[in-house]
Amino acid sequence: MTDQSPIARSTRTVPLTALFLHPFNPRQEHDETDIAALAKSISINGLLQNLNVFDGPEGLGVVAGGRRLRALELLAHEGSGIDPLRDGVQIDFENIPVHVTDDEMMARSWAGTEGATQRPLHPAEEIRAYAAMADQGNTPELIAAAFGQTLAHVLRRLRLSRLSDATLTALREGQITLDVAQVLTLTDSLPREMEALNLATEQGFGAARLRRQLLEGNVPSTDRRVRYIGLDLYRAEGGKMDEDLFNDQSVLHNVELVENLFRQKLTKAAEDLQQAEGFARVIPIFETWLGHQHTDDMRRIHRASVELPDADMTRYEELCEIGEAREFTSGEAGEFDRLEDRMKGDYADEERAAATAYLLVNHEGKLEQTGAYIPIKRAGSAAGSDSIETVKPKPPVSQAGIDDLHRIQRIALQTEMLRRPELVLDLLAFQLWHEISSWSGAFNVVATEQDALPASTEALTIDKRITGEDDAPLPRLGEDIGSDFKAFLDKGKKYRNTVLTLALVRCVNAPFGARINGAMMEALEVTPRSIWTPTAENFFKYCRSDALDAIWRTLVATEDRADQMERFTKLKVGEKRKELEALFNDASTQEALGLSRAEITAIDAWLPDAIARNVSEGAAT
Repeated sequence: MTDQSPIARSTRTVPLTALFLHPFNPRQEHDETDIAALAKSISINGLLQNLNVFDGPEGLGVVAGGRRLRALELLAHEGSGIDPLRDGVQIDFENIPVHVTDDEMMARSWAGTEGATQRPLHPAEEIRAYAAMADQGNTPELIAAAFGQTLAHVLRRLRLSRLSDATLTALREGQITLDVAQVLTLTDSLPREMEALNLATEQGFGAARLRRQLLEGNVPSTDRRVRYIGLDLYRAEGGKMDEDLFNDQSVLHNVELVENLFRQKLTKAAEDLQQAEGFARVIPIFETWLGHQHTDDMRRIHRASVELPDADMTRYEELCEIGEAREFTSGEAGEFDRLEDRMKGDYADEERAAATAYLLVNHEGKLEQTGAYIPIKRAGSAAGSDSIETVKPKPPVSQAGIDDLHRIQRIALQTEMLRRPELVLDLLAFQLWHEISSWSGAFNVVATEQDALPASTEALTIDKRITGEDDAPLPRLGEDIGSDFKAFLDKGKKYRNTVLTLALVRCVNAPFGARINGAMMEALEVTPRSIWTPTAENFFKYCRSDALDAIWRTLVATEDRADQMERFTKLKVGEKRKELEALFNDASTQEALGLSRAEITAIDAWLPDAIARNVSEGAAT
């Protein structure tokens, strides 16, 4: 006969020192930062939920509430730094409220239930909650303590609180992801935010694509020109900008102003250098390299090195040792630079007076003088020697003219390439395969590999050619890139086509956001089920209980199986996920349910709505 007597359990208070973390508790390891944040929360709000304790042979073991136990122990040992009289509550460590049972089955149930039912706040709920506390005058530090979160986490959420209610609602309803919401903070007005939100919700723009759309026609603050001129100068000249709070950079809207300020500042720097150093000319270079057209028929001149006095040389060696051991102080750095400058020596006076120097801004936004040059005068010079000729005060062709010549040169090459489509494909394959940058490759294209994988790759077949994990290492490109390209061509058109296919396939966008790829899915009759079978781990764990019921109803339920539907709906959510996994993967389960061949075919073809609709919508929208 089954024992129907009530299970012994009670609620009482016990000293903290009487408690320990029981082995039944599934969470035996805890992050120190997380526990410290929870301790601050408890010191402000008190212990809002009792600990669940098993009174067993070893004593009072906490089976649910292990994080709270560790946080209380931390408070008892170190305190929280919170003033209980002003900001928090006084914790009575001698009277910790607990629920107690001496029934092992009940204790195990408590241990499993808490872990399964804990649900963190949705990001949209967090944003609104933190914003409400901030509006009441609470500091981010106090908000972090109250919610048991890190300060950095709270600051990230508060940055999102500037978004409109419509955007936060879309985030809460799952219409956009948190990454997309972060990108929307780039917008500078409500209409622009709504326009971008529409791109995300109606046209399926992901975070990366939406960011590119919003940055089009703008300049990021990481651009070398912006680094050189500085944001203060840009703002002072009336430039408009938005701050990207999640990438530590800003977006500048006035592209022409950036270019003009850059040219003006670099030109002024060249004039100042000419006056300070006494060169015949200093020419500003607005690209990041010194082109051959500037140094044709010129030779570079060099400083005559100087030997430092013994005392200075000894000090220089001391500074070298210091620099290897630690960072220089500002004084040491200045002293080291001065000694190095003296060691470099100086140009001969007559060479300096005739020399042309070039000044440019590198990729980091730093000024660089790329040496000094004097012309080579060959006619009438003595055998084996060069003579110096007087340099004209201005170049024969202005920089603007040279820039136009570069454009003409490029258009000529483009015109010829129109006649050579195979060569275009060869060059594109070569650039993509060797990952040559857009600014130094044949084409100004950026190919971003789409290499993100689902959280679980269980029951998912991934061709290694997509991930590239079996790719042979590529040889480094040498100085003679023309020879490297010829070696690439010698491998033949089949190799070229294989390389081009692999490089481009790795950059394919998801059909969800790319309409043409949605159309291709439909035209090629591609189904994700050809490489993927749903399991509890890779899909069903993301589904709510009612969604699991709907899948079972669609694939199994008939009038003859009404009892099966009723049985399934009464299962726990974890059991439902396991049964659906068996339905999709186990032939014996299908046989036990008496499924027909047509029903099994329907199971083999079934897709979740999120991707079942994608093909037709991608082609139609």
